[in-house]
Amino acid sequence: RLEQSQGNWEGLNRQSCYTKDIREQMDKLHIEFSAPNGESLRMVQKRAIDFLEPYIDQAKKQSIEENREISIIIFTHGNLIRAVLQYYLQSNTKYTWLIKQENTSISEILLDQFGTSLVKVNDSGHLIFLIPESLEKS
Repeated sequence: RLEQSQGNWEGLNRQSCYTKDIREQMDKLHIEFSAPNGESLRMVQKRAIDFLEPYIDQAKKQSIEENREISIIIFTHGNLIRAVLQYYLQSNTKYTWLIKQENTSISEILLDQFGTSLVKVNDSGHLIFLIPESLEKS
């Protein structure tokens, strides 16, 4: 399961759940906030990192042994991408929600002997061929 559990909010209109008090809690708790009986983004982050780390460790080892770069590609939802980026970039959790993730966008981080580097975030340049010529000229 990669989706974040929304607990008692599953299937409900999100706007009806976001009362003034709930919004204040979200602003205060950031990625620690969870819907009633649901998961916080921090819980999702931990689950994702626990899953990814063995693959990353294996890729690092293989990269050293073969003296070449190894890529790992992750296809998932925006919230999970935000959580993974926040974890590896060690950014302030308060700003995790500010990372924009469009559908099908590409984000890239580099993990090497020098540490972690952000290469790109929310890149959708690969979709340019889908834009009709009439829109391209305007």
